[in-house]
Amino acid sequence: MPSGSPRGASWVVNLRGHAWGVLVAVAVFAPLACSDDTDPVTVTSLPLTTGDATTGDATTGDPTTTDTTDTTGEPTTGGPMLRCGDGVKDPGEACDDANVDNSDYCLDGCVLAVCGDAFVQAGIEQCDDGNESDEDNCVAGCYAAVCGDGHTYTGLEDCDDGNKQPGDGCDPDCVIETIMCGDGIAEGDEACDDGNSDNTDDCLDTCVAATCGDAWLHATLEMCDDGNPDNTDDCTNACQLAVCGDGLVHKGDEQCDDGNAIDTDACLTTCAAALCGDAVVQEGVELCDDGKNIDSYGGCGKGCAALAPHCGDGLIEPDIETCDDGNALPGDGCDSKCQQELPPECLGYVELADADRATSFNDGPGNTTKCDKAANDKWHRFLAPAGLVMPLVAPTQYSCGTDSPGYMLGTYPTVDEGIVPRSVCFPWFNDPCMWSSDIAVRNCGEYFVFQLPNPVACALRYCGAPLP
Repeated sequence: MPSGSPRGASWVVNLRGHAWGVLVAVAVFAPLACSDDTDPVTVTSLPLTTGDATTGDATTGDPTTTDTTDTTGEPTTGGPMLRCGDGVKDPGEACDDANVDNSDYCLDGCVLAVCGDAFVQAGIEQCDDGNESDEDNCVAGCYAAVCGDGHTYTGLEDCDDGNKQPGDGCDPDCVIETIMCGDGIAEGDEACDDGNSDNTDDCLDTCVAATCGDAWLHATLEMCDDGNPDNTDDCTNACQLAVCGDGLVHKGDEQCDDGNAIDTDACLTTCAAALCGDAVVQEGVELCDDGKNIDSYGGCGKGCAALAPHCGDGLIEPDIETCDDGNALPGDGCDSKCQQELPPECLGYVELADADRATSFNDGPGNTTKCDKAANDKWHRFLAPAGLVMPLVAPTQYSCGTDSPGYMLGTYPTVDEGIVPRSVCFPWFNDPCMWSSDIAVRNCGEYFVFQLPNPVACALRYCGAPLP
C-alpha cells in the first residue's frame, strides 16, 4: 500500500496472469468512509498490460509507472475521478446530494429513493419495509396499514373491505360481521331486512324481497299467491284470482276464455263454448238459436241452420195464423204476428147504443121523434142495448124512437167481401120505402160497421136490431 494513502480507504489486489501473460489489476472499494473531513475517497484506475510487464517490476507485480496518487491522496496522473457523495451527478449516478442521509430523495448509493427500497423518505412515505406484501404493517404505496385501506393486516385485522361502513360483512373495526337476517340491516347477500317476521309485507322473513309466486300473500298487492307457475288453477301467475274473462282457461271451471264480452263468437261471456242450443246465435255459424231448436212455430229448426215455421214465411200456419203476407210489417192488413189487421173503418167509428134506437122500442105517435141529422157519412157501429146490426125488414111505424124507422135492404157481407154498398129505406104508412139513403157496410169479423149519411128528412132514424 503506497505511503500516504488514507487508512482503510481502499485496498488493491494485484494478480499476474501466467497463462496469457496478462496482468490484471482490480480495485475493490469499501463503503464510503473518510479518515477526516479533508480526504475524499480516491478511485484508482490501473491500466491493463499484455505479456510480461516490461515496464513494471516483474517481481512485485506493480507497474513501473508511478502511482496516480501522491502521498496526500490527491491524483497526479490518469483521467477524471468518479466519486459518489461529492455533490456532482456523475455518469452512472441517478443523483448525488453529497450526504449519506437515506431519508431524503437521494440514497447514499447515489440512487433515487423509491417505495420499496427499505428507506422511509421523509414527507413522502409513511413507511417502507422493502417488500411487496400488503398484509403487514406497510402496504402498497408505502402507506402505514390502517383499517379501511382495503388490505387485511395479518394478525391484526379479520377483514378489510376498504370502507368504514357497517352492514357489508366487515365492520368499521375490520372485524368480520355476523350477517343475521332479521336484525333490520340489509347486509351481505340479503335483498332486504325489515327486522320483522311478517311475510305479508315487502320483505320476507328470509330477507328476500316479496314477489308474486313466492307462496306468500302480499297484504296489499296480491289477491292470491299459490307459489306455482300454473295459469290454469285458481290463482294466475299475476297473483290474481282466476275469473271468467281474464283470458286464461280455468281448468275444471271454464271451457274457454277469450277475454272479451262478445257473446256471438266461439266463446260465450260465461266462458262456455258456443253451441246450438245455448240461445245465442253464433255469428257466421248459426242462422238461429232459440235454446230449443225443435222446429216449434216461431223458433229455430234442428241444428240451428234454419228457422222453424214462422210468421213471415208466406205460409199460413193453421190454428196459429190468420194471415201471412211474407213479412212482419204491420199496417198492410196482416200484422207482425200474422193476424189480420182491422181496416181503419173497423177501428174508428161512432157508437150507436141508445135503448130507444132498438126496433123493440115503440112509444106510439106524437111521442119520441128523434132524427139522425148528424150522421155526416161517418162509420157507425151498433151496440147493445140498441142492437148489433140494422134490421133487414121494415119495423113498425113509430119504432126506434122516431116516426119513420130505417132498415137495410140486402144481406150482410162476409169479411172477404170488404166494403159493400147497401140502401136503407124509411117507410111511411103504406109506403115501405117512402125515403131512402145509400150506405156502405163492412164485416170486421166480430162486428159490422155502417157508413151512414144524414137522412133526407126528419123524423127519420136508423134502427138497431139483433143479429139475424
